[in-house]
Amino acid sequence: MEWQKKISDRTELRFWLANKKSLSKRVKNIARFEIVQVRPTIKKFLRIEVGKFKNFKSTRLYLREVMIYADGQPIMYARTVTPKINLRGFWGRMKRLKDNPLSDIVFEQKVIKRSSFAYRIYSKNDNLSKSVRRIGHDDSNILVSRQSVFDYNKKEALLTEVFFKSFEKLKFIK
Repeated sequence: MEWQKKISDRTELRFWLANKKSLSKRVKNIARFEIVQVRPTIKKFLRIEVGKFKNFKSTRLYLREVMIYADGQPIMYARTVTPKINLRGFWGRMKRLKDNPLSDIVFEQKVIKRSSFAYRIYSKNDNLSKSVRRIGHDDSNILVSRQSVFDYNKKEALLTEVFFKSFEKLKFIK
């Protein structure tokens, strides 16, 4: 299944999926919020991540993976990729986030632009599902994934978010 520009979802989840603002902030307002940074033993990059930064070998890319929980339930797996050379500037703050959301740095800067979203429906054999299994979570709980790029002065970070079925229980408040 390829990435698509639109997703047809008639549930409450569609509001979350289309929202370009901080999901972390919204979840914090309605549930006990927790982020756990994943310390991968092997850094496996997705084909789309390597393709996005095709001028860089995968050894020259930085990967940050986190699991996000609401009221103790896993609701999302997120991975952020940027070339390591970008860590010398603004994106270096990402390395110090630890168990804090990426939104702590990207939404405080007005000059950061976020791209449109690309969506992908769950597929048992894709690399996102394998990444979720690799960190010890059940990939059959995946609903959908979305991807966007944050641009700060022409230095980009690619964010891929994987939404779990438990996310559907969260009430979107406008």
